[in-house]
Amino acid sequence: MSFTHLRVHTEFSRLDGACVIDDLVQKAMQNKMRALAVTDTDSLAGAFRLWHLCIKAGIKPIIGLETSVVDNLDNDAAFPVLLIAKNGSGIANLCRLVTLRHQGGPFSTPITKAQLAEHAQDLICLSGGSTGELNTLILEGKDDEARRVSHWFYHTFGNDYFYEIQNHGLPVEAFTMNKILNLAYETKIPLVLTNGCHCLDRGDSIDLDVLHCIRRGIDFSHPHAKRFSDSEHYFKSPRQMKALYQFPPQLHKNTLAIARLIDATDAYLPVWESDLTPSIVLRLLHEFSSDLKTRSQPGESHITVADVGDNTSRLVNYLRQRLPNFHIIHPTEYERWIPAGIYAAVLKVLKVPKARIRQLCELIPQAAKTLLEAVLMSVEFSSLSAEDYLCSLAIEIGDTLINTVKDELVPKREFVFVPKDMPLPLLADQKGELRCQFDRRTINEIGGISLELFI
Repeated sequence: MSFTHLRVHTEFSRLDGACVIDDLVQKAMQNKMRALAVTDTDSLAGAFRLWHLCIKAGIKPIIGLETSVVDNLDNDAAFPVLLIAKNGSGIANLCRLVTLRHQGGPFSTPITKAQLAEHAQDLICLSGGSTGELNTLILEGKDDEARRVSHWFYHTFGNDYFYEIQNHGLPVEAFTMNKILNLAYETKIPLVLTNGCHCLDRGDSIDLDVLHCIRRGIDFSHPHAKRFSDSEHYFKSPRQMKALYQFPPQLHKNTLAIARLIDATDAYLPVWESDLTPSIVLRLLHEFSSDLKTRSQPGESHITVADVGDNTSRLVNYLRQRLPNFHIIHPTEYERWIPAGIYAAVLKVLKVPKARIRQLCELIPQAAKTLLEAVLMSVEFSSLSAEDYLCSLAIEIGDTLINTVKDELVPKREFVFVPKDMPLPLLADQKGELRCQFDRRTINEIGGISLELFI
């Protein structure tokens, strides 16, 4: 018996996942899993990394996301659903949904059911687990409404809609489980077993709580400091999933059935389809000013321009006028932690005094790439951090979290050329200005062109 995880949150889930993609793939290989999904919250930033590592490892990559859905924008009740792309057309629809989700700027709005239905083609939809609309209505005793919701999703997704069953040992899951099993018997809608994977190992649950506190700016004394009320939201092996509960075997098998529906060939990822070439962009740059110092390596699609001075806005506007079918926008860079940064953040959550945090962080060698390296490189840091249990614990937690994404940055002097008819995940800021959710290297990997301006 094997099993495929379909609900996995990585370092790109905005401080809500501690599963680093590189480590996830290694874990899947160790467990001899044939497929691996990444379903970050409203993000496709890890899609390319997952695809390449999985293909190299002989594992089928599954790309999806978790997002919030409402009946309409006048309804405040938003519920999570899990969406998985079956093929390149499905990926395109995920990109469009991410763009819709973030079109309102930093204060993103949920997807409406009408928008979801419009972009449902080639997507697999899971009902949303214990906090999904179906389970919530069942918990509230609204069985008739639950059937209506189930009918809407089945009408929208057909045989690609699955009831999601979970067992993290929570009472609400036990209560709804039998109800959903009965509903599945009545509606003939298939069931699938999932586990919310937010970290790699059971022992990492405290790290999840720390990450949650960092995200919310609180410490462990706060009443909402604990992210989960259990220690089960980790990447379980197939054997561990089988031991959870005596589920009907079909619930495990359906994870494999879903994996078989995925066509993860090269066309699974967005493909650059445009006549725009680096040489055309270079020509436009020199039309703008013959004094521009440009550089582009043969066979590469990244162009650098030196000595732009204060002409950045004029230059970009000129390119937009000459290339009206393209968005010329910033990419997104994903800032990861440095040892001193993650150590300070963890110590703050553990309520270590500020003076002590400052003293310890100043002893971390700049050359250290991890906190363990800092311990090995600095006797003074090693000795002082070992004097206090919390400071010693923070080293372990910090090194588990160090490769998660600390922040999303907008590189103001980097631009990417995105065809307006090409579905890519786009985000809007408070002024309505767009940026691409992918980083510059991903855009180049697709075959897209990027521009970097130097003063």
